[in-house]
Amino acid sequence: MDNLITLQNVSYFRNEKKILDKISFTIGRGEKIALLGSNGAGKSTLIDIMTQDINPTDGNIFFDRTSVFPKNRTGVLYGCLPLFPYLRVFEQIRYFTAIYRLDYKEVEKEYYKRLGIDKIENSFIYQLSQGERQKLGLLISIINNPELLIWDEPFSNLDPTTIDTFWGIVNSNKKTIFYSTHNWEDAMKKSTKVCLLHEGRLLEEPKNPVELLSEFQKQNVLIVGIDNLVSEVIINYKYYKLDGCYYVFWNTDEPIVTEISKLTTNFSVKKISLIDYYRYRTSKL
Repeated sequence: MDNLITLQNVSYFRNEKKILDKISFTIGRGEKIALLGSNGAGKSTLIDIMTQDINPTDGNIFFDRTSVFPKNRTGVLYGCLPLFPYLRVFEQIRYFTAIYRLDYKEVEKEYYKRLGIDKIENSFIYQLSQGERQKLGLLISIINNPELLIWDEPFSNLDPTTIDTFWGIVNSNKKTIFYSTHNWEDAMKKSTKVCLLHEGRLLEEPKNPVELLSEFQKQNVLIVGIDNLVSEVIINYKYYKLDGCYYVFWNTDEPIVTEISKLTTNFSVKKISLIDYYRYRTSKL
């Protein structure tokens, strides 16, 4: 696959504290990569480096084999949206259509009703709810039909219908997307690969989330309270601890449920999720 972005041993220090540590991966054209991790993992810092808002302390980042960030081909959504509070929504959109030399009427026709912008177009930016501001920021990021999208928490405060609408727009245009998110379930469904970040380090090379869980070779999770007798039963299983419970990984041909049910009825089972995998991996570091 032709790589659009390449990161080579990217590190970043802030006040002598290491925020990112030797991050290396590639993003191929047309890929949709979700950046996942706990709070403080370094996700927003990595986004800022990729958009060249800050420079890495060490390492290199290349866009189409050049170090120059392709501003005219990239749509960016920041965690803090750079909007003008005393402009009306339609004026803010006109501002960006003028910058990109676009036909405002065409943008209005294409997106206003589809995204519900027609309901807020005369509102001042400062009057918008967080969800409405987020919707406007996303629209501005795609307004000039960029090849690459870099988004920081793009779907926070948005309803599922609006999220699906935006995915429909970018998927129809075969965009390359790199985005940070706390929505693990959405990343599992929508991304072609996931990038798992923990304390400034990648847990592994970005992989397809379905393949990642398949390689883990566990299908289910049993959740049971921490207890000495339970500890003896699960000793040969993979597990992690959270909020006073064991989260034990198992397959249907393993006897863990039968063994635990002899000790307690206070347990539950579920299918393994991406966040279960992340918590297990980080618990072993």
